[in-house]
Amino acid sequence: MRLFVAIEIAEPIREKLAEFISEFRPKLANAAWVRPEGLHITLKFLGNVPDEKRSAIEGALEKITAAQFSLSIANIGVFPNPGSPRVLWAGIDSGPELAALASQIEEILNPLGFAREKRAFSPHVTLARFKSSGNRLALAKLLSAHASESAGGDIHGFGTMAATHFHLYESKLSPQGARYSKLASFALE
Repeated sequence: MRLFVAIEIAEPIREKLAEFISEFRPKLANAAWVRPEGLHITLKFLGNVPDEKRSAIEGALEKITAAQFSLSIANIGVFPNPGSPRVLWAGIDSGPELAALASQIEEILNPLGFAREKRAFSPHVTLARFKSSGNRLALAKLLSAHASESAGGDIHGFGTMAATHFHLYESKLSPQGARYSKLASFALE
């Protein structure tokens, strides 16, 4: 099974992100857009994991103690850069609690054989993936227009939510895109 640990996006924010996706889907034809029900904030991608390891993962995640916190979803950008875009994302603004939670998950799962991430934690919500860089001009216009709105004080904010839980998900890949199933939930204090 293909697993990851993530925070679920609150419904009002999910609806605003879905509106954004609907508006920009026709303008970026080469993008594989994430379905609104699949929007989340990944804390740790585990990859393909044998079924028998699931209970050990859940047992480790149950030991995490972290407080609830607030986070905002605003702005858009691309990874790795606008000249070679592979992922269109919405940014996350939060205090240190989000990075601390991700770090705790890294530490607690490391003894189970999950390597620590080499890159710094960069919280985001993936909106689309690009199969090619054929729409660089359309994407550049989108990012430029968004930056202009932000500079004028009309930042494209999607909303603020309380993070009260994190979840273990299974990802099933198909030609229609990935489908996510919530396997277990863990409350934040």
